[in-house]
This record gives sequence, C-alpha cells and structure tokens, in this order.
Amino acid sequence: MSDERMNSDPEKYGTPDYPDPIAPVAYPGATGPANMAGAPGSMHEQYPGYTGPSPYPPAPITASNGPGGMAIAALIVGIAAFVLGWVPFAGLILGVGGVVLGILALRGQRGKGFGVAGLVLSGLAVLIGLMMLFLIFMWLPLAVS
Repeated sequence: MSDERMNSDPEKYGTPDYPDPIAPVAYPGATGPANMAGAPGSMHEQYPGYTGPSPYPPAPITASNGPGGMAIAALIVGIAAFVLGWVPFAGLILGVGGVVLGILALRGQRGKGFGVAGLVLSGLAVLIGLMMLFLIFMWLPLAVS
C-alpha cells in the first residue's frame, strides 16, 4: 500500500474508526494496578521482579541414562522380524539377527527392557519362520504330484 492511503483520513474511504484492540479497557468499578500496588495478594507482592543472578552455581550437565543403541536396534529389528515372520526367509533371517542383537543388549548395562522385548519378538519370529518353512516343505511334495 502507498503511504498516502495508510496516512489518510479513514472517513475518506468509508471505514469507521475502531478502538485499538491491544489497549486495555477500563470496566466500571474495576481498579487499576496503581490502586492495587500495596494490596495483600497483589501482583507486586507475589512477584517482586528481577532480583539479580542466582547465588547458586548451575546444575552440572550429565549424560542421560536412557536405553543404549544396541537395545533400541534389537527392539526395532525384533518388531520388523515379528511383522515379517510370515515371509519364510525374511522373517527367519531378521529373527536370527534380532536374537543376536537382543543377547548383546542384555550383556550391556543400559536398555535391558528394550533388549528383552527385542529378544522375545525375534524369538517368536524365528519360531514362526521355522513353522512357515516346515509348512512349505510339507506342502511342496503335494503340489508337485
């Protein structure tokens, strides 16, 4: 917009003069902050303002004790193996990898819960994969003859 239009009279363009929406509105009977400065429970009493820097040193930053990367990898591979367990070779290969990762995660200090979950899901995927291979080799001779 040009400066001429923004600085011109609002009546010229037919727009009414609205009050400023950010400006505070005084309601009948309301007391302003100047009248409440010393009142008990007022904002000035509750929040005294900035009092300067803290006399205490900041807390030291330490490493988190979250689950280790091996445990998270075991859980992710375990979930993938469990989902793909019905695919004969994919579920079996992922399941064996998940079992190995789960055992390695249990040997570490962090993330034992994720390691156990990954180990259980991978073990179930290995069992399902072996069952699917067994069913395929049982069905194969019947399909050929």
